[in-house]
Amino acid sequence: MFAICLLGMIACNQEQLGPLVSQGGTPSPLSNISVENLNGGARISYTLPDDPDLLYVMASYSVNSGVERTVKSSVYGNSLLLEGFSSTDEREITLYTVNRSENRSEPMQVKIKPLISPLEITFSSLKAEGDFGGVTLSFVNETASEFVFYTLTRDETGGWGIYDRLYSSAKERDYSIRGLNAEPQEFGFVLQDKWQNRSDTLYKTLTPLYEEELDKSLWKHYPLDNDIPTDPSRPLWGLWDDGPSGLSVLTYPGITLPNWLTIDLGQTAVLGRMKMYAIPQSQNNYPWFYSSGSPRRFEIWGSNNPTLDGSWDSWTLLGRFESIKPSGLPLGTKTAEDISVALAGEDHKFSDYDNAYRYIRFKLVETWGSIPTLQMQELTFWGEPNN
Repeated sequence: MFAICLLGMIACNQEQLGPLVSQGGTPSPLSNISVENLNGGARISYTLPDDPDLLYVMASYSVNSGVERTVKSSVYGNSLLLEGFSSTDEREITLYTVNRSENRSEPMQVKIKPLISPLEITFSSLKAEGDFGGVTLSFVNETASEFVFYTLTRDETGGWGIYDRLYSSAKERDYSIRGLNAEPQEFGFVLQDKWQNRSDTLYKTLTPLYEEELDKSLWKHYPLDNDIPTDPSRPLWGLWDDGPSGLSVLTYPGITLPNWLTIDLGQTAVLGRMKMYAIPQSQNNYPWFYSSGSPRRFEIWGSNNPTLDGSWDSWTLLGRFESIKPSGLPLGTKTAEDISVALAGEDHKFSDYDNAYRYIRFKLVETWGSIPTLQMQELTFWGEPNN
């Protein structure tokens, strides 16, 4: 008897609760609809109807590939952002209000005319040129949009194949592709955005410059009188041993910037480029990348007859360089792209291809952490040795 009564009570309670939401009718339409055309999209603003049952506003439209897309905005907003258009063609957008029962209002039509897309703006800035061991790309991405940069080369059948791809949202980037023979080659360069829109293809015939990595077994520390003293527990050869011991921290009481150290390459060589590796500690999001004593601005000098007192009279400036953080974010904040660039090593190119040098001076001008001690994992130089 008790069980029967209990079931009866539950049934009564269920009947009293009824549906959680009302079925409603056709939702009221939007008013005061306005359009702000944007690069590759548009923002549609509106006034919501006074309808307590309203759940969201929806826009339905077709993108360049003909695929239907929808964008929704809750009742806590008063606009919809439409993105992913690669052309500036005028197009019609359908708007609906939708209530809690998923009933749609009568369709409302509005026209938009997107401005030139970030994809096309970035593609128009794309430049490619032959470089040591490969080619170098440069671009300006003013809106920091996410792109994939494809480099295409001819395959064995004469068709085009993907040789390299770069994922980037940096506002400005120089990117080099290495490992290519020093002979004329055909290249194609294409950009793709996150909506799968693709740019035109930039076709170029480029000739990579000859280079070889300088033999590090010939290198020696060549301390001059006014060079910075090195930490005995972290000898300078760690910068060219191609191993985990490469950490070199130079420090002593009273140290200031700028400071410098000298390396004997063991042979004269025309320098084409160098690669600088930061210290790849993996704990806590690579804390020494773009921080602490990692070089931010530095100079490379060359000489064939340096004086032991360290006088700069016998040295030639080969280049002033700056470490660039792709994201441009403040100190202590890094993106996945920032970390990827630091792990791969930062390339820096020289411009004097007529003179060969044996002695190299690394002059530290500024560190990312604004401290006067140098923290670096590895140095590598490429060029053409004078044998």
